[in-house]
Amino acid sequence: MSIWANVAAGPALPTDTVDAVVVGGGPAGWTAAIYLARACADTVVLAGTAPGGQLMDTGIVENFPGFPEGIEGPELMARMREQAERAGARVLALAADKIRYATGGPPSAATPGRAYAETPGISPGTSPGRAVHEVVTAEGTVRTRAIVLATGSAPRRLGLPGETRPGGETRPGGETRPGGETRPGGETRPGGEAATSDGAGGSGGDRTDGAAGPAGGLGVAYCAVCEAPLFKGRDVAVVGGGDSAMEEVLALSRHARRVHLLHRGDTFRATPVLLGRVRALPHVEIGTGRVVRALRRDTDGRLVGLRVEHTATGTAEVLAVQGLFVAIGHEPRTRLADGFVTLTATGHLHSTGPGGATELPGVFVAGDVADDRFRQAVTAAGAGCAAALEITRYLEDVHA
Repeated sequence: MSIWANVAAGPALPTDTVDAVVVGGGPAGWTAAIYLARACADTVVLAGTAPGGQLMDTGIVENFPGFPEGIEGPELMARMREQAERAGARVLALAADKIRYATGGPPSAATPGRAYAETPGISPGTSPGRAVHEVVTAEGTVRTRAIVLATGSAPRRLGLPGETRPGGETRPGGETRPGGETRPGGETRPGGEAATSDGAGGSGGDRTDGAAGPAGGLGVAYCAVCEAPLFKGRDVAVVGGGDSAMEEVLALSRHARRVHLLHRGDTFRATPVLLGRVRALPHVEIGTGRVVRALRRDTDGRLVGLRVEHTATGTAEVLAVQGLFVAIGHEPRTRLADGFVTLTATGHLHSTGPGGATELPGVFVAGDVADDRFRQAVTAAGAGCAAALEITRYLEDVHA
């Protein structure tokens, strides 16, 4: 389902200064737009050309309140967009290419020692209460008093052909083979756990990524909290060695028949408490020095196994599983704020005040781009709500 299906051409790029621009078309962005528009703020959403965030790649969503029967990720995003438009937000299928931030403050904490006057894209000498930012798109520039950065994050992937969609060299009843090392914006080796660099860019949005399990057909997922019930009574594998991987195993252990934990290293990075809980589970098998090299599918394209290499010997085995959960971290999409908004130790945008406020006047962050812990659709939506409420108060001061 396309989020733009059966929707008439969107509004034109505004020529006057607007109250708020929401950058992102995921749960945080749509929720912020709903609250801002209902507060009578002149609101523009730059949702990108493929809005909806990671939920667009998710099958049934069963943990978003209000949908006891569950709801498809794309449908949930379409409903949120419709609600934002009904509230009065202007939604544009445009991505934010760059932002010229306005501020009258001291040198940025993200770029110590550099005055704003020397920083490209920033207009110095502006009174914080009257700051007007410029958001540049392919079709022109939008001037705005406030910005919500809800650009989301993307899960790090293994880089295996067929991991996110059918493709690569796929043999019916055989393997989808990797074509060697791939480095999309970073060093990502098939089956490896090296981090990719931030792909940033668009206004995609936030939240749960991953092909749905049996329902989606790919059998590869990135959020056990979201997808684990779909694998009830099945054998699954988790790739990773940190806390995120342990949490995936614990969530899956309540549903799956057997869980295989695969880690390329000999030791785990996870905290001892979480690792101890995983080791205590009788139906969890732990394999260190293991790298997933290929996905095996049946003639209908369903995942039936993994080709796993033992790093110490170079030998390979086939592990029969119906689901693969990748837990090697997420990359927040911070490109639009790099050098302007302080980053946390995990690379997320840092909030300096309530509602995702930052050191820049009128610039707020919401959703997965600022969340390194929960990464759920409902928490992203809550963050979007909080940002909108704080912006409403900020605009009251601006218009006073």
